[in-house]
Amino acid sequence: MKKKLLSAILSVAMVATVLAGCGGSSSSTGESTTAGDSAAAVEEGSAAASTNTSTDGVKITILNTKSEIQTQWEELAQEYKELTGVDVEVSVTVGDSPSQDITKRYASGEVPTIFMGDIQDIIMLDEYALDLSGEDWAKDGGSDYGCNYNGRLIGFPFCIEARGLMYNKTAIEAATGEAFDPTAVKSLDDFTALLDKLVAGGMETPVALNMEDWSLGGHYLTQVYEEQDGTLEGATAFLDGLKAGTEDLKTNARWNSLMDTFDVLMKYNMNGADPLAADYNNNAVSLAEGDIAFWFNGNWAWAEMSDFAVEGSEYGIMPVAQPDSSNGAVDKLAGGASKYCMIDTKYNSEAQQQAAKDFLNWLVYDEKGQDFLVNQCSLVPAFSNITMEVTNPMGCSVQSYANEGNLIPGYPEYPGDHWKEMGAEMQKYLGGQESRDQLADNIAAYWKAQ
Repeated sequence: MKKKLLSAILSVAMVATVLAGCGGSSSSTGESTTAGDSAAAVEEGSAAASTNTSTDGVKITILNTKSEIQTQWEELAQEYKELTGVDVEVSVTVGDSPSQDITKRYASGEVPTIFMGDIQDIIMLDEYALDLSGEDWAKDGGSDYGCNYNGRLIGFPFCIEARGLMYNKTAIEAATGEAFDPTAVKSLDDFTALLDKLVAGGMETPVALNMEDWSLGGHYLTQVYEEQDGTLEGATAFLDGLKAGTEDLKTNARWNSLMDTFDVLMKYNMNGADPLAADYNNNAVSLAEGDIAFWFNGNWAWAEMSDFAVEGSEYGIMPVAQPDSSNGAVDKLAGGASKYCMIDTKYNSEAQQQAAKDFLNWLVYDEKGQDFLVNQCSLVPAFSNITMEVTNPMGCSVQSYANEGNLIPGYPEYPGDHWKEMGAEMQKYLGGQESRDQLADNIAAYWKAQ
């Protein structure tokens, strides 16, 4: 089953080329229509569908699992209601992982019309997911990037994201008095030397680390699995070995490489005095304003940074520097298509399902929907028809790495509680409550129990 699943979704997690424009360039096909023409087509299609399934007076609900854009979602929902008359209610996952939250909702029968989840969450709900293969957006990149499973397209690709070391180039150059080239910082020695220069230049603590379980367990730790050889097959083989007890995490080169870097990040962490009390928003502001130089995170974080970005400052995202560069991981960001939207068929009526399909089409083809994705949420879209330029610096960095084929695909079969359980273990390590060997033992025990 595992091997068949990997084969079925290999095309989902692999990223070939990001098709939206950045910095004035765009690569939509000659067959793509304009946003206005496509929006009109969607309206016509919706009207035709309404002859069979009326959406008049329909209310749809959305479960958002990207809390950093909840305000943008709520504003969009209000605008969409004013434009279409369809009532859209958006709730956000708080505390639980997306898998845990949606599982509870199915148990209670209070299931959203549209659920945004990670790929393993969508696959888990395959039997309840509406097949979206016939949607217009599927032909405009959605099928390539969406969640294809068991011969059906069940997940709308919400965005393309990647994670690494976000940096403030302007602040780095001001503190060191030297030009900063992120591509020249590959080894841990390179990175540590740069951090020491920043300290000498007056930036006492040049790094920020998040304390959230999703950041530690869902983003940093997962690079250990995914960077074994940079392929889905390699990650799968490694995790199969952990489950079987045939892989020794303590002696694994990638584990020790990334944990050596994590130790350095901890040493220079601005939250080092109380790392488990770190404030996410304060981390964002500190990088934006140049109080720190590096923050381990992903391009989604621009939503929190943008209001505090200093005019004229340059920002970007680079791979995590490591002592072991043997497999090329130091030249790549970890990421790809992330967060997929599925439409529920078990607890939502045909009218609600149709309204949900209309809404997703509106996001792709209407200028206001595109503006929501690209400008309001600062996301890199997955659709070839969207020529609206990605202008935020983190999105442009991700787009550049993707265009060059330098994204390491994410593993699609993490258990639903992985980031919460393993994030808690990483928090213990970050807080000095357990050693690296103890952490490795607890991670190994988790996988053996799967």
